[in-house]
Amino acid sequence: MALSRTSPNNPLQNRKGIPAPRDLWWWGPVAALFKAVVRLRHLAYDLGLRNSKKGALPSVVLGNITVGGTGKTPHVKALLLALKAANPDRRWAILSRGYGRKTKGYLEVQRGGVPDEFGDEPLELARRFPGVHVAVCEDRRTGIASIRASGAADAVLLDDGFQHRRLKATYSIVLVDATQPVDRDHFLPRGRLRDLPERLTAADAIIISRCPDALTKGDLRLWRHRLHLKPDQLLLHSGTMGEELRNMHTKRYAAWPRRCIAVSGIAHPAQFEAGLSRNCQVVRHFAYPDHHSFTREEMQEWTAAATEGDFPAEAIITTEKDASRIRALQGTPEVPVLVLGMQVKWWDEDALQQLLTSISARVDASTVDPDI
Repeated sequence: MALSRTSPNNPLQNRKGIPAPRDLWWWGPVAALFKAVVRLRHLAYDLGLRNSKKGALPSVVLGNITVGGTGKTPHVKALLLALKAANPDRRWAILSRGYGRKTKGYLEVQRGGVPDEFGDEPLELARRFPGVHVAVCEDRRTGIASIRASGAADAVLLDDGFQHRRLKATYSIVLVDATQPVDRDHFLPRGRLRDLPERLTAADAIIISRCPDALTKGDLRLWRHRLHLKPDQLLLHSGTMGEELRNMHTKRYAAWPRRCIAVSGIAHPAQFEAGLSRNCQVVRHFAYPDHHSFTREEMQEWTAAATEGDFPAEAIITTEKDASRIRALQGTPEVPVLVLGMQVKWWDEDALQQLLTSISARVDASTVDPDI
């Protein structure tokens, strides 16, 4: 039986009778205070009271206004592939803050590193693109300057950073999750917003992500109206689909098992489980909070769950992001660990070409900050 989010063994569950955080009245004043602080911070930049400058290289920011779950990293991969195909001569680097790492400052991500050093998503990107310079730095302007000094790239794609107002990006793209409408959400900690919904109008392009099917022209007009977009802002929409399975240790492609144990530490575990269930029986799903640091004891729990009963699971299946943290554990489970990558599906190729053309024109025309 699959482990649902109401199962007593699920670390993410809300116990019966306990309201969700957005329903607890005392989160309202805290969320209002956070919103006021965010608004004041943006006002300081808008009035020139705080410094905002261009980077040392042309920069394209891919971000969101909510916490996690919009699919930034899969879109970084998809956008990088599209940009490289559109202009093979332009060298792109990837820069991330490196969420969850225990280090500070600028670091070039090494493919053989661990999440504690670089963060799980930068490691995933470095392993996917061995010929691309991937770096982490909490200060994006400093990070871009370091990439320029290395001579490794002509332009930089930033995984997150829309809220990093110190950097005046060359081009900015914001992801909006179709299943989590920002116009009906609340600020942290009551909801998922970390930025003002009206800040969407500051982006050059908006991508509606996690769309199960192509949207009609009427749907897109409704989204423009709901998000209060300007006529010159590009609007794209995309979906995600699972790629083929790979063995975590051998990197070889693997066949789908009949039964599996699912392990995830992501923002939307239910979507991951639903994708697996279309291909095999999910005996049990160990769902942890986003960016969870796995332990050897937890790995032992997965192995025990996979081998118990008359019909044991033939594999443990996890996500690419989680694989970075599982791989860092010493030792391997007795049951094979398979990794399911996620691939972005662009529902409108014409809109994608418009985006690539727009980015290329802006990067070609961009100038860098002479003070860097």
